[in-house]
Amino acid sequence: MKNRNDELIRQTLIQRNVDAWIIPDYENRNPLTLKIIGQMMLTRKIVIVFVKEGKNYIICHSIDRLFLDKPDITERFDLCVYNTWKELLSIQNERARDYKTVMMDVSENGLLPNISLADYGSVKLYESKGIKIVSSGDLQQILLARYDEKSFELQIIAEKNLMKIKDEAFSLIKDDIKEKGYSDEYRIQQFICSRFKEEGMFYDEAPIVAIGRNASNPHYGPTFTTSSPIKEGDLVLIDLWAKMNTPGSAYADQTWMGYVGKEIPTIYAERFAILRKAVDSAFAFINEQIKLREVHGYEVDDVSRRVIEDAGFGQYFTHRTGHNIADGVSPHGPGANIDNYESHETRSLIDGTSFSLEPGIYAPDFGMRSETNVYINGKEALMIGGRQESIIPILL
Repeated sequence: MKNRNDELIRQTLIQRNVDAWIIPDYENRNPLTLKIIGQMMLTRKIVIVFVKEGKNYIICHSIDRLFLDKPDITERFDLCVYNTWKELLSIQNERARDYKTVMMDVSENGLLPNISLADYGSVKLYESKGIKIVSSGDLQQILLARYDEKSFELQIIAEKNLMKIKDEAFSLIKDDIKEKGYSDEYRIQQFICSRFKEEGMFYDEAPIVAIGRNASNPHYGPTFTTSSPIKEGDLVLIDLWAKMNTPGSAYADQTWMGYVGKEIPTIYAERFAILRKAVDSAFAFINEQIKLREVHGYEVDDVSRRVIEDAGFGQYFTHRTGHNIADGVSPHGPGANIDNYESHETRSLIDGTSFSLEPGIYAPDFGMRSETNVYINGKEALMIGGRQESIIPILL
């Protein structure tokens, strides 16, 4: 029985005219090993190789063969067994004899550390033979960042829950203001956490609730001992992320802005309109281009960032436009980010993956961010998170 991921990998190698994807590992340090062959006790060096032509193969030590010599693996891979290090090198040399270009787990200038998994010596071994080494970043996404229809359905449920809980949080602020004249960042944060649990959701860290200047720090978070009151006239940022507490669930991650009043001051409305345009421009660019060609993460960041720079706030947009979202412990997934700021994200936005669009302006007077989530469905981008058109007047 053919493995769907194996076929996708082979098609990518063919399309890009790359002879092989070479994955060296030792004692399961590379998460790709687990995805490819499953959990098992491997104690010697292993080299997993997907090829453009012929049968994929695994170079393994004779001691580890015991665990690998099973039908579900040998149907997909030939086992090339070594005992000594000299035999290991000999097999590698012989199998790569006709290779001209191979993919390995590296990134340009080491700027994408989450995909730079191949050890220096292994990379140099193949380079020494005149073989061109290119990044396997997009292939890694097929194994680590793509998720199935069930995960997508669970993500949509999580997105809807976040929308509902966000509304409840702003309503609680309103009730607090009416009842006692103030609310509190930490109180609202903890309310959101309790609602996550009630909805059967998992989160790695507590959400961000930040007013005014506190929101100028992108990762500010209130605590029991460090928190600000929320009063009438305050601008409020709520960034909440969680997934359903079910295996395979993908995260939802949204940021919404509110104002404790009935009418939004012009300075807030105008600055938020810049963020809205940055999100819309990035989303439109993806949908326009992805029908024609591969779209890379750095390109989308450029589009979003240009809007904010043209408005005169470029120096206050101090992080990437977005991050990959997957089904792991953290909302920051292993796939392509929307980034040409912190790193040069050359990976493509591939089918079956998701990411955030979250431009921000973190000026000294106050900070704000707008965040939604996007899912790539074939040659179309779907906006699956909430889309905030304007700041919420909390007391209206």
